[in-house]
Amino acid sequence: MLQGVVRRIRQRALEELRARGNFAAWRERDFLHGESVDAGVVVLSTRGCAWALRGGCTMCGYVYDSSRQVGQEEVLQQLRQALAGLEGVAYLKVFNSGSFFDPGEIAPETRREIYRLVNSLGVERLQVESRPEYISREVVEEAVALLEPELEVGIGLETTSDYIREVCINKGFTLAEFARALEVCRGAGAKVKAYLLIKPPFLTEAEAIEDAVRSALKAARMGVSRLSFNPVNVQRGTLVEELFKRGEYRPPWLWSVVEVVRRVKARVDIPVVCSPSGAGTGRGASNCGRCDARVVEALRSFSATQEMRHLEELSCACKRRWREELALEVFLR
Repeated sequence: MLQGVVRRIRQRALEELRARGNFAAWRERDFLHGESVDAGVVVLSTRGCAWALRGGCTMCGYVYDSSRQVGQEEVLQQLRQALAGLEGVAYLKVFNSGSFFDPGEIAPETRREIYRLVNSLGVERLQVESRPEYISREVVEEAVALLEPELEVGIGLETTSDYIREVCINKGFTLAEFARALEVCRGAGAKVKAYLLIKPPFLTEAEAIEDAVRSALKAARMGVSRLSFNPVNVQRGTLVEELFKRGEYRPPWLWSVVEVVRRVKARVDIPVVCSPSGAGTGRGASNCGRCDARVVEALRSFSATQEMRHLEELSCACKRRWREELALEVFLR
């Protein structure tokens, strides 16, 4: 039933919005091998996520930034242009708003050329992203064998609750499928970053906090090498946007994000990162408006250093209102 709803929303938005077919690249700070390093991010435009084109996740609108007309040579040209401005980075993240190991988005021969281009940059780690169904021992072993830097595979687990992942997110895979992909990656010598969602639709703020913390601790026990928290931001052409427009969804408080990150980092010994998209706007995680920029900067500084002091120094009068809403929201649901 949920799949049918998100498919109708997706099809309507695809008809209304023209894919741009371009790419993006930027530098940022991240944490690698015990220190803060320069990282490069490249977002390639491809055909788009196959799951999203069939309906996809309730909160994800990245498919609209892709283009089904992009050929493989153009994908490589995008990467060449992006890498020209990323010399000196230690940690390179190459995303395609879908699955790097899906041959319909990135063909096998294109992947091999990408590995060659990445090797020439001299980075320490390459990160890509993929849904579990495209992760096989063959493709991961090939990547590890051809790459000089270590390989990290990001997987959008979102939550360790199969119920929330199916009913609230419509993710299209189970925890067991994630566990299989995790073991494939680890067995082939690759690391795994688990993306976890903060406040999927249909959860209260308090429920979302508890689910994010519980999921992170379980993912760490399963053997992921890094945890990345993504607070929901309201993206165009999604079920979340439909709920948002009707006043039935509010992105999480930034205080909730800080609470999740602090509680998790206190109990795990792997990197915990969070750089919330759209934070401080009406469509992203936000507080009162006066402290938003300061809290977002603190989250980014923490992510790049793993030093808790960045989060412990935060305060604002609106924090009291956040606590009151957590206590009262169950009665106002």
